[in-house]
Amino acid sequence: MINRLLYTQFPTIRQILTRITYKYISLIDKDQNILFMNYGYANLDPRERSLEISDENEKYRYEIQLYHHLASSIEWKGLDALEVSSGRGGGSHYIKNHFKPKSLVGVDISRQATRFCNKNYSINGLTFVKGNAESLRFPDNSFDVVINVEASLYYPHVEDFFRSVVRVLKPNGHFLYTDMRYAEELDLWREQLKRMGLKLLREKNITPNVIKAMDLYREYRMNLIKTYTPSFLYGPFSNFAGVTGAGLVAKDPKIGERTYWSFVFRKSDT
Repeated sequence: MINRLLYTQFPTIRQILTRITYKYISLIDKDQNILFMNYGYANLDPRERSLEISDENEKYRYEIQLYHHLASSIEWKGLDALEVSSGRGGGSHYIKNHFKPKSLVGVDISRQATRFCNKNYSINGLTFVKGNAESLRFPDNSFDVVINVEASLYYPHVEDFFRSVVRVLKPNGHFLYTDMRYAEELDLWREQLKRMGLKLLREKNITPNVIKAMDLYREYRMNLIKTYTPSFLYGPFSNFAGVTGAGLVAKDPKIGERTYWSFVFRKSDT
């Protein structure tokens, strides 16, 4: 109940608490075990080919699969890309290595996060800068792709973010987007997305995939929480990490329950 009130009624407080959480993670993650901060994506079709992942990244399988689910919608080679709210950089690093865009900039509101990323990822064409998702400081028509993964729910003024995305996208550029909302927010969310004026190429309810990933990852994430946080913080971090289910339901959400969606948009060439 408290989480839902923060998300829906007090967006500024929500953002402040999120910044504090990210700063805390930057301080405690001395072993660099927290490179992704999404709930993950698990394949549900047994006929679907398993994603090949290196041994060192196997512990991030489900978070990587969420990025792959979204990023595999387009061809990246030769493109200039932007990840908004790049966090600890694992997603940007995976996309640059696997999909081979010409350049990829990760922007995040946390200076600690961008410092960490620039120090720990050394790939030509991959850089990280501090910035605000709601006021992207890039010229108009700068990027062929903008990607945003499980972050916009923390933005106090999400429509400012959507306007910034449209502005920095080149004509025919793609906006790849995935996030969750409470049932009572879904109509407004869809109206906000419609007002962007981008062409919707694909949308998918991936709630069952995310729930499955959280189930498979629950023990691992709980062990991380117990390793890095004092016991009085187990509850808040369990909620933040999705250990308690994040209020997601696979179908027919009621007030106070959430669903998780992915979208692929394209900007017109005019």
